[in-house]
Amino acid sequence: MTSGRMVIDDRFELVERLGSGGMGTVWRAYDLALHREVALKEVRPSSATDDDPGRAQMMRERVLREARALARLDHPNVVTIHHIVDAPAMAHPWIVMELVRGQSLQERLAQGPLAPAEAARLGRGILAALRTAHEAGICHRDVKPANVLLRPDGSPVLTDFGIAAMQDSPGLTANGDVVGSPEYIAPERLRGQEGNPASDLWSLGMLLYVAVEDRHPMRRETPLATLAAVLNGHLPPPVQAGSLTNVLNALLRPDPAARPPAAELDWMLGQAAESVSAPPSAPPSATPHTAPSPMPPPDMRHGSGTPPPRPGAFHGQFPPGP
Repeated sequence: MTSGRMVIDDRFELVERLGSGGMGTVWRAYDLALHREVALKEVRPSSATDDDPGRAQMMRERVLREARALARLDHPNVVTIHHIVDAPAMAHPWIVMELVRGQSLQERLAQGPLAPAEAARLGRGILAALRTAHEAGICHRDVKPANVLLRPDGSPVLTDFGIAAMQDSPGLTANGDVVGSPEYIAPERLRGQEGNPASDLWSLGMLLYVAVEDRHPMRRETPLATLAAVLNGHLPPPVQAGSLTNVLNALLRPDPAARPPAAELDWMLGQAAESVSAPPSAPPSATPHTAPSPMPPPDMRHGSGTPPPRPGAFHGQFPPGP
């Protein structure tokens, strides 16, 4: 203890609790060795109970393996992991990460919706983070506004890969608990199809829908009713999406094979970000930590500028709502 505060590993002094969820608690902490503030994640998932040491050990091994994998990811839109604190005597591991100084996207959206072009620029940054993770064989599986932090300059940082670490097989646990947030989980995951990067793209599409529409189209009174709505697939068309409508049309398809590949999606988001609805003072290239102005995929550069149809792809409008 230092000044009445808890110190982890004789080095990291817990200062303030920043938030908590099913995968653990995040603290603002002070690194006594390097004299800097960091974020310290206490990885203590609610599913790994003390009366099941075998399951707790399995979860521990998975989260450490995942943390080591994420530590190799070097991208400004992915939260940086500095260190793992773990020892046999410790009840659970701690992950030391960069402290992102800014609010979460969830906190930002509580103040009102985003303009379509602004949401498109944000989406490109999140997509860049997902592409980096997917190329390393990691699916996030919990893309939602609470897991996107915004730096002071507005650039997004994708954080909390805890579900990717803690679960790597079923979409539902043996107890029937959803691995992921019901409102943002892709429908194919509810049917037991895991490991597809397109599932993260569905979640990104739902995040963007919520960001511009200021409402969640699948939210119901109970988690079970929300899951049923996701499986039912009746998505009301957006009314405020503007230049982002085509992106939402492409992402929020029940069939993961019908969603656009990442390169095409980046091009689409770039087009939406550069639309007339974008504020002239904030062009996409002026936003730090996002990809540069996109080049269209090779098969689009000499054509009409419209992505060619893919088998099973959806290029029309949302079906009528219920």
